[in-house]
Amino acid sequence: MLKRGWVLRHFAVACLGLGGVCIASCLGCNAKKVKIQTVQEEAIPVPVTVAAVEVRDVQRRVSVVGSLRGFEQVTVTPKVEGRVVFAGFDVGDRIPPGTTLLELDDTDYQLSVDEAQQMLEQELSRLDLTEPPTSEFDIEQLPSVQSARLLWENAERQFERQKKLSEAKAGDQRSLEQAETDLKVADAALRQARINARTNLSAVKHRETMLSLALQKLSETKVIAPVLSTPVPPAGVSEFVVSQRMTSVGEMVRAFPSTPVYELIVDDVLKLHVMVPERYLSQVDLGMDVEVRVEAYPDEVFPGKVARISPVIDPQSRSFDVEAHVPNQEHRLRHGGFVKAEVVVGTADKAMTVPLECVTRFAGVVKVFRVRDDKAEEVEIAIGTQGSGWVEVTGGLDPNDIVVTSGQSKLANGTRVTIREPMTTAPKSESSPTQ
Repeated sequence: MLKRGWVLRHFAVACLGLGGVCIASCLGCNAKKVKIQTVQEEAIPVPVTVAAVEVRDVQRRVSVVGSLRGFEQVTVTPKVEGRVVFAGFDVGDRIPPGTTLLELDDTDYQLSVDEAQQMLEQELSRLDLTEPPTSEFDIEQLPSVQSARLLWENAERQFERQKKLSEAKAGDQRSLEQAETDLKVADAALRQARINARTNLSAVKHRETMLSLALQKLSETKVIAPVLSTPVPPAGVSEFVVSQRMTSVGEMVRAFPSTPVYELIVDDVLKLHVMVPERYLSQVDLGMDVEVRVEAYPDEVFPGKVARISPVIDPQSRSFDVEAHVPNQEHRLRHGGFVKAEVVVGTADKAMTVPLECVTRFAGVVKVFRVRDDKAEEVEIAIGTQGSGWVEVTGGLDPNDIVVTSGQSKLANGTRVTIREPMTTAPKSESSPTQ
């Protein structure tokens, strides 16, 4: 039994050794085949299509996104309360400044005006006037003051007469003292008449103010579209469009808390606010052109101009706000719409551009392949302005270079290439509409 086991073990070891030799032989054969196949493939040029580097004038642009806003946005709120008796406009209506938007029931306010008018007339009657006096009015003309002044003048004459009689030893001391007392009383009465006249004049002024306040509240029962203090460029005159109506006839409008009734927008010119990265701060300036695109009109560009540049940079986003004015005379653009815009920050003469399909990206490296001496040469580049089907490149390319437009996936630095004609797309047959 021991001898038999020893023989089996040696037989197994021999089999394993023979298997390893066979596996090594097979691997060696496969490696030779792969090497031969690789050499054969490297010897075959890769077919590619190419295009020449094109030199053109390009515009430097900063691409941004933002939302459109009305040139002015006004929320109209009545200053007085009352029940709505007229609301003449609704969403989408266009109205010029100064138009009556809404009217409140003015019965109570008209009664307040009548009351204030009667109180004013009452104060005027105390001064024997029918119209409120002007600033040049002299209180000495009032009857009460004139009467007091006449009494004072008479008392003064009586005093002077008794004084002379007393000096001539023709009058008694008692009459002189009585005349002096009468003069003092008349003087005090004159001063009091003047004080009363001034008080009555102040009361008249107060009643005039109360009447003006009542008239003002009466006028505010009509809600008017505001008149803009800032002209809207370029025409300077514009109209409002109703974006929201927030009340109806019969509804009660409160003064506190205030009840908004209309929202108005000026949309002949729209404002576009966009956040521009800080690195473009030195390139963006007032008056620069802005090209605006919206999804509703994908094939159309709406022009605008940079109108304001924020003097501060947002520390969170490291960008600054730019306001552009976009003319909208045809009212096709809408307040609140999302837009994509480009700020034209400059132009470049003789910029090198290549077809967009030439550019490849891998692991953060942007490159193209150019053809020299029937071999592909890898060139790292930087991307600039992009246009329709082309892109600006800066880096190691020369104006006379030929770059690869297709077949880059099979290329490496030094790969032999053969240039073939680009494929042409067969025209599509027109299909009839589905019935």
